[in-house]
Amino acid sequence: MRDHTRFLPIAVVLSMALTLITAGAVLGAETTLTATLAGGAAEDPPGDPDGAGTATITIDPDTLEVCWELSTSNIADATASHIHTGAAGANGGVAVALDVDGFSGSSTGCTTGPDAATLQAIIDSPAGYYVNVHNADFGPGAIRGQLGALAPNTAMSGGSNPVGPLSLVGLFLLLVGLSASLRAVRTRG
Repeated sequence: MRDHTRFLPIAVVLSMALTLITAGAVLGAETTLTATLAGGAAEDPPGDPDGAGTATITIDPDTLEVCWELSTSNIADATASHIHTGAAGANGGVAVALDVDGFSGSSTGCTTGPDAATLQAIIDSPAGYYVNVHNADFGPGAIRGQLGALAPNTAMSGGSNPVGPLSLVGLFLLLVGLSASLRAVRTRG
């Protein structure tokens, strides 16, 4: 009878390496965040009392790309929009500049974020950041909304399948190695 136990260390190492490669691809995936924007008391000082809007922000920490879709209503033309640091009710500095050229009603675009650590911090704790839309009437901010996750596990919803071919190969190799180990234990016992 052949001794397949010599393949066990190779199978275990290969399966662990393939698992780590796949996990890295999933952890670095795009993340989509959203915010419902409001004026009035949502801003400090108070913003446009009847202003409203939505924001969808997509962050890719690997490429440092931040993309946005902003929609506003009942406010004068926007002069700029940003992602700021700050929990609900707290003001903070600009973390990522979005549309800095101004817009009327809606804006879409992409920019390169400041650095991977800042972008990962936004992904890890979106409630600690808010989208702020400024205009001439309300310089500190006409409307604002805290960021939140679009859905659970948004890091995995970027269109990629977290159980890809490399994961399956790793699982297969792990099972082969475990099977060889069990056979070796039975034949020795």
